[in-house]
Amino acid sequence: MDLTFENLQEKHIPELEEMFTQFNPGDEHDVGYKHNPEQVKTFLTEEQNIAFVAILNDKVVGCIFGYALTIIDEAEKEFFIYGVDIHPDHHSKGYGTAFMKFVLDWAKVNGFRESFVMTNRDNVAACRCYEKAGMEQDDWETARSYTAEY
Repeated sequence: MDLTFENLQEKHIPELEEMFTQFNPGDEHDVGYKHNPEQVKTFLTEEQNIAFVAILNDKVVGCIFGYALTIIDEAEKEFFIYGVDIHPDHHSKGYGTAFMKFVLDWAKVNGFRESFVMTNRDNVAACRCYEKAGMEQDDWETARSYTAEY
């Protein structure tokens, strides 16, 4: 497996857009949003915004978007992982879990107190991915939150 991870850069945006064309509205892989290239460029200019891409054989096959949050009463940082997307052709190969482990390790090394992500309870693949990456589940009525504390 020649899977690598790096910070999302402007040069990755065309491949990211291509990846999102592979998601069909309403199917099990639909992420519910499409990224406008200009919005992605703007996202990258904000210091608190964090984004990574997964690259397999020189091609973008996944992305993770998130936000650095400063906790006001504790002056510590938390990493809110907003979106985790893997190209449908690369599902069920362990890439999502490897990507999440990379991001969680990055957050720990960079001084985040914890990382968290939310998903729909019915998104079994995502739940399994987060658990395999070492996150613990917080059960809510309609959603699941996963946390990795450091």
